[in-house]
Amino acid sequence: MDPFALFLQVSLLVLFLLLHAPYCLSQSLGIRGDALEKPCAQQPLDCDDIYAQGYRTDGVYLIYPSGPSVPVPVFCDMSTEEGKWTVFQKRFNGSVSFFRGWNDYKLGFGRADGEYWLGLQNLHLLTLKQKYELRVDLEDFENNTAYAKYTEFSISPNAINAEEDGYALYVTGFVDGGAGIHRSKETASSVDGLKEFTRFPTGSQEQAHCSPNGLPFKYFPQFPR
Repeated sequence: MDPFALFLQVSLLVLFLLLHAPYCLSQSLGIRGDALEKPCAQQPLDCDDIYAQGYRTDGVYLIYPSGPSVPVPVFCDMSTEEGKWTVFQKRFNGSVSFFRGWNDYKLGFGRADGEYWLGLQNLHLLTLKQKYELRVDLEDFENNTAYAKYTEFSISPNAINAEEDGYALYVTGFVDGGAGIHRSKETASSVDGLKEFTRFPTGSQEQAHCSPNGLPFKYFPQFPR
């Protein structure tokens, strides 16, 4: 399977936004947990832990989704809707190529202080350890904004091997913040039916990063806190 298609499959919410977006846009996706439901870790699991430790400034921090010996740089949005958002994808100027092999999408690539992708395995480990919500913020090139949220978000939560499971996306509890997205079925089973929509034509980078109506888009996902 095309690795870029798999990446967009995991970013399922991005696809719905593109299918409905009438204009070029930038995009931010993020997940957020609840620090009140877990002890404050010495080595933070996510930006929620970092927020609980007293940090309130947007920027790059180290998190430890796979354990205390493997720090992962991540951008934390501490200002949007009370902060705590762990940014798992950020893309805004095309400086980093997203035409990558499967291993890059599994492990992540880019730099947290610029364009980057956090990695499917990191997403799985994060959502395996606690509940998260997902938020998508949109902004067009005229500075018009909108957002959408899902109150629950996880990656292959019941799988023995997440990679063999395809890092399946589970979302539920849609909240419309003006993005105009409607989902009647918000489970991983709906992902399979969208695989063909994620297969962009081969060719230029501009082609592969266009919405179905032909408009190019920019996006930089985050995690709900």
